[in-house]
Amino acid sequence: MEKKILVISMFFCLSLTAFAQKRIELTSNVSYREGASKSWVLDIANPLDADQGSLRPAIVIIHGGGWSAGSKTDLVYRNLLIDYALQGYVTLSVEYRFNQEAPFPACIQDVKCAIRWLKAHAEELRVDPERIGVYGHSAGAHLAMMLACSYKNRELEGDGPWKEYSSQVTCVAAGSPPTQIGRPGNSWSQHPEWWPIGYFTSSASPMLLLQGYEDPIVKDSLTDDYVKKMLKAGGNVQYIKVHGNHDVAYSSVLEVTRPAMDAFFARHLKNNNPAVTLNQLKVIDGGGSGPSKSVAVEELSLPGYVVYRPANLEQSVGSGRKLPVLVFANGGCNDTSIIHERLLNEVASWGYIVIAVGSMQWDIKDRKINHTPEGKLLTDAIDWIVDENSSPGSAYYQKVDVEKIALGGQSCGGAQLLTVANDPRVSTYLMFNSGMGNIQMAGANKNSLKNFRGPVLYIIGDIDDIAYTNAVKDYHLIKHVPVAFANLSHSGHGGTFAEEYGGSFAKMAISWLDWQLKGKSANSSIFRQLKLADFPGWTIESKNFK
Repeated sequence: MEKKILVISMFFCLSLTAFAQKRIELTSNVSYREGASKSWVLDIANPLDADQGSLRPAIVIIHGGGWSAGSKTDLVYRNLLIDYALQGYVTLSVEYRFNQEAPFPACIQDVKCAIRWLKAHAEELRVDPERIGVYGHSAGAHLAMMLACSYKNRELEGDGPWKEYSSQVTCVAAGSPPTQIGRPGNSWSQHPEWWPIGYFTSSASPMLLLQGYEDPIVKDSLTDDYVKKMLKAGGNVQYIKVHGNHDVAYSSVLEVTRPAMDAFFARHLKNNNPAVTLNQLKVIDGGGSGPSKSVAVEELSLPGYVVYRPANLEQSVGSGRKLPVLVFANGGCNDTSIIHERLLNEVASWGYIVIAVGSMQWDIKDRKINHTPEGKLLTDAIDWIVDENSSPGSAYYQKVDVEKIALGGQSCGGAQLLTVANDPRVSTYLMFNSGMGNIQMAGANKNSLKNFRGPVLYIIGDIDDIAYTNAVKDYHLIKHVPVAFANLSHSGHGGTFAEEYGGSFAKMAISWLDWQLKGKSANSSIFRQLKLADFPGWTIESKNFK
């Protein structure tokens, strides 16, 4: 056994906070099982600066390599070992027997034995055995997922020691995850109990799966199918699919996948790491069609909202540019933007910060939806982004154009925004499938139209839209600010929100925002001269423009 203490002072490359000088004890080649195999060893990175009286969470790293190659000392896994120790986790990196040394399912049995060893030694390592997370890539992802779902299969525990302890773990992050062998005829494929597809169950540990659209080894269609079936069975699976190949979870697209892993582990393992500012991260439509691939994040400092923003803020703002803001209220005045997320994410991918009411959802059924019509929720969001822009420690520091803020709302959310439309920080408005007419809703009525302080765009779904008549009345009533009425033939009250990239509702909204908040004057021809060649099915009326 080899042991050394590292004193590390470094910037954690994917977070916004610099770690102070840290001391880590790195112990190599600790045996987790006695015997002839040289593969039954692991490395431990132990943070020495943590509270000496408290138990710490742990993360176990399982390397990839097709079950026949790879090592815990490969640079990517060694970097993860150190990085997570810097975040306050007791971090372990595990070796296991390759298939040429011991055939399947020996590799599964080995990693289960390593987890049991960790629990058996939890007291001396000051690890909380109820807070053990696992990360694996490729073959390692398969083994990690088996820890999450097959802990009830006694045969897979093997003949190793520490049987008085369970091999179940708290949570698993898996990159490029083989959920099945995918090669018909291979003997491995004849044993579903060796693969995650053999365990569609709600009792599996929470999982975060990271998949590349273009992965030539682990086909995205197989992962798609696994996630669909696991969710149907009631499993807790979060699925992030990004444009990239087999290395999306450790050497490419890291501005997305690594923060998602950090947030996932911090939340499930309850680790108070100041470098992690996100509670959750989600990718929609591969990051959108715009030049700034976007993510949906739930910020720890802004509970109850989702922020849709470019994944790489530094790159998006370059050359002195700053990002305008859209604050959005949802249909039904509900506390979820999941119905609208494709449009909001698409807007963000074209260089905007979008803040929507309601905490993150991965599925519309994963929590109770509440009615939240208070306009203050919108002004609170504006307060937050203004503060973040002026806070040196924030990811948004000096990257936001706080002079260019829009309010948007769909249906009841449009009424909600009307109650605070007179906020002097707001420049323009988007009313999706919304209109007051002669009704009262969310504390607003037709008199609330006077609150508009700048140009307004109504985006409506034609006579099939229940808001159509009231929106027409609003358009005729508004005389004090410029207003445009964009109508998409027979698109109904749901518009194109469910379509990829938010459909043509998103395209219309971005054209307006680019004109109003980014000064792209060429876009004025869409709304003033009604040049709609790029907008089939749309009609537009406008007035009060100079």
